[in-house]
Amino acid sequence: MENGPSTEPGSQLGSPHQPDEKSPLLGNDKWTYSVNCDNNDSLLFNRRQGVYKRRWYILVVFSFTAFMQFMTWNTWGPIAGTVESVLPDWSNSDIGLLTNWGPIMYVVTALPFSWLMDVKGIRVSVLVAQGALMIGMALRCIPVSTDYLKWTMNLGQIFIGLAGPVIMAGPPLISVTWFPPQERTTATAISSVCAYFGLAASFLLGPLIVQDLHDNSTGIITVGPMNNEDLGVSDDISQTEINEIWHLMYIECGMQGLLFLMTIIYFPTKPPLPPSISAGTQRIDFKSGIFKLAKHLQFWCIGLAYGIPSGIFNAWCTAFVIILSHLHVSQEEAGWIGFWGNIAGAAAGIMIARFVDCIGGRIKVILIVMFSGAMLSFGWYLLLCYQLIAFNTVMLYASMIAIAVFINGTIPLFYEGAVEATYPIAEGITTTTLTWLNNFFALLFLLILTIPSEKTAWMNWCMLGAIVISMPLLILFKETRNRLAVDLTVNPSALDDDTIES
Repeated sequence: MENGPSTEPGSQLGSPHQPDEKSPLLGNDKWTYSVNCDNNDSLLFNRRQGVYKRRWYILVVFSFTAFMQFMTWNTWGPIAGTVESVLPDWSNSDIGLLTNWGPIMYVVTALPFSWLMDVKGIRVSVLVAQGALMIGMALRCIPVSTDYLKWTMNLGQIFIGLAGPVIMAGPPLISVTWFPPQERTTATAISSVCAYFGLAASFLLGPLIVQDLHDNSTGIITVGPMNNEDLGVSDDISQTEINEIWHLMYIECGMQGLLFLMTIIYFPTKPPLPPSISAGTQRIDFKSGIFKLAKHLQFWCIGLAYGIPSGIFNAWCTAFVIILSHLHVSQEEAGWIGFWGNIAGAAAGIMIARFVDCIGGRIKVILIVMFSGAMLSFGWYLLLCYQLIAFNTVMLYASMIAIAVFINGTIPLFYEGAVEATYPIAEGITTTTLTWLNNFFALLFLLILTIPSEKTAWMNWCMLGAIVISMPLLILFKETRNRLAVDLTVNPSALDDDTIES
C-alpha cells in the first residue's frame, strides 16, 4: 500500500528528503517529506505504510499486562474484612496504604518512565514494567510470619506500583505504533479498559479464594480489627484464612510469570513499516514536548476533566467493603458489585471507542453526555445510600454499575482526545501526564483513607464533587484532531477499511 502525498489547506508539503539513521521506522529505500502543520512544527514522515496481523498479539500481551497490574494493585480491598479479622493488628489504614502504593509510585516515577517510553520504545518499557510486577508478586510470596507480613506485602505493592506508568500511559502508544487510524481508538480502548477487567477480577478472585468471615450473631461482615473471640471464630479457622491469603499470592504470581515469559519471547518495539503517516512522523523531542505540554491550555482542560473523577473513582472502588458496610452489604456482595461495575464499564469503553472510530470524532459531545449520565446515576446511588428512596440490592447494583459505565466508558476517549489535541507532542509524554493526574487525585483520596476514622460519608460526597467539577472543564475544552488531520492530508483514504493490509 502506497499513497502519494497531496496538499490541502492547513498543511504544506515540501521537497523530499533522504532519510537518516535517526528517522523512525524508515529504511534507505523510502522517501520522506517535510510537513508544516498549523502549529508551525516541521514534521518528517514516511510515505509507505503497512499493517500486520501480529498487532493483535502485541495488543493482547499488553492488555493482559494491564489486567495483571490492576488486579494485583487491588488485591487487598476486596478481602479487607477477612484480613482485618484474622490479622488483628491490621486496620483500614493498613489496607489503604497497600492500595496507596500504586498512585504513590506513579506520582514519583512518572517522569522517568515517560522518558523511557519516548526514548527507548515499547519493548524496553513493557519489559521493565513486567519485571517490576514479577518482583513485586514474588516478594509477596516470601513465607514469613504474620509479624513481618506487613513489610513483605508493602514492599511487593511498591514494585507492583512501579509498573503503573507504562500500563496506564502505554495504550495510545501501542495503538499509534501498530494500528491504522480507523482502529486506533478501538485499540486504545481495549488495552486501557483491560486494566479495569483486571480491577473487576480482583473483586471476584480475592473473595473466591479468601473466605468471607461473618459475625455469627448478625451474619454481617465485621470490618475493623477484632480478636477471634469477638468475631466468634476459632484459631483453626483463622489459620485457614491466612493460608487462603497465601494461596491468592501464589496464584497471582504464577499468572504473572507466564505473561512475563510471553513478553520476553516476542514483543517488538515497532513493526517494519508504520501503520499510518502520523505513526511514522517524528515527534517533538522529550524536553521540548514537556515544556509545550505544560503551556497547552486545552490539554489541562481535558486532563483535569479526566484525572479528577477517574482517579477518585478508582480509589473509591477499592473501598467498597468499607463504604457499603453501614448498609449491611457483605464483603462478597461488595465484591460482586465491584466486579460487574468494572466489567460493564470496560465493555462500554470498547463499544463507545468503536463508535468514535466509525464516526471519526465527536469526542467532546460524547464525554459531556456520559458525565451527565454519571451525575444522574450517582444521585440515584446517594438516594439509596441514605435511604431517601426504598433501598434494595437490585437497585444498588444497578446504580453502581451505571456509575462505572458512565465513568470508565469514557477513559479511551480522554486518551485519544488528549493525544489528538497535543500532537505532535509524543503520545508517551501526553498520556503519562494525563494519567499522572489520575494517580495524583487517587493518592489524595487514599491518603485521607489511611487516617484512622470510622466515618465514610466523605467518600461519597468527594466522588460526587469530582464528577460535577469535570463538566465545566469539558465545556471549555475545544476538540481538535491534529494527528488524524496529518493522516488524511497526506492519505485521504486513511479511514477506509480496504486500505488495511495484514
